[in-house]
Amino acid sequence: MIMLELMKEHYKTLISVPFLTMNCTLALIETIQRYYSFNKREEVGLVSELFLAPVRSTKMIPLDCWDILVNGLKHNKRIAVYKKDPVIARIASNMEPGCRLSLITSRFVGPNEEDLCLSLDGHPDLCISFSNMESKERIFGIRYKEVENDKREYLRIGDEADEWMSKILGIPVTVLHVPETKLSGEPNYPVYGSDSGPVPVPPVHIISISTLQELNEKSGKSVEMARLRPNIVVKNSESGAEGFWKVIRIGDQLELEQTFMNPRCGVINVLDGKMNTGVYDAIYRHGPFRDTRNRPCFGSYWKVLRPGKVHVGDKIVLLKSVEKNISAPPYMDESYVIG
Repeated sequence: MIMLELMKEHYKTLISVPFLTMNCTLALIETIQRYYSFNKREEVGLVSELFLAPVRSTKMIPLDCWDILVNGLKHNKRIAVYKKDPVIARIASNMEPGCRLSLITSRFVGPNEEDLCLSLDGHPDLCISFSNMESKERIFGIRYKEVENDKREYLRIGDEADEWMSKILGIPVTVLHVPETKLSGEPNYPVYGSDSGPVPVPPVHIISISTLQELNEKSGKSVEMARLRPNIVVKNSESGAEGFWKVIRIGDQLELEQTFMNPRCGVINVLDGKMNTGVYDAIYRHGPFRDTRNRPCFGSYWKVLRPGKVHVGDKIVLLKSVEKNISAPPYMDESYVIG
């Protein structure tokens, strides 16, 4: 009788116990599934090509292997050309005379990749040494969008470099270098934030061959990979899959974390000194992702979690991914878009 009375008093609780147990079991199963789904160790592609641009907007150098340091590829985009009007200001690479930069080739000479040689037909070569940069003149106050708001320290490479580049571009310019000691763990080139000021962009740019092939099929264009200026080109991956990779390992040591997709600008219309405005239009209409400002995105930016050397042919292993049941990666929100 006592047992019967207790059951009458607590029957609701007793009935709910199996349901609670079932719910907890299902929650545990879901947690395990999500762990193995989004914390992975699977090969997702191979490094097909590797590129470096020591001087912004110039032709990229194809490489077989290279060191990727905490600040990105060694020497990548560490040198930039700025106009003097009379305040030092950024050159628009997708407009004359800035698009002439895409005609300039570069190569490293010497055993330690510390000496860079710039070349253009009809002009003598210009040699720049990275080993003695700290002795150069220091420059502050680079202007962006009519505002002097880049507070980083730059080094002026010298009169010879300024004269060489000014003759090629046809306007007075200065050639500047960002010293590694001033990067402070941040990448070495900016994009615009909401306040029209430069903000950091992660230092490694990745694009897959399959994603570009799909873009060309949908658009009916033949957009060249060289226009998109990636550092690492991936093969043997699904189209658009790289947009959902979060952490990857390349080779034995290098580990990268994706921070946001690359909102493209007009520089992709320029190749070998010539303009093709249909390239940006193709990505705008048929690209795989848009950011919160409706800008077309193609390729992705990655920060370095663990430095290492990358080789053409290295395996790319997915360590962590994000959910695919959404229209765009969750890290394409406003905070990531502007850095």
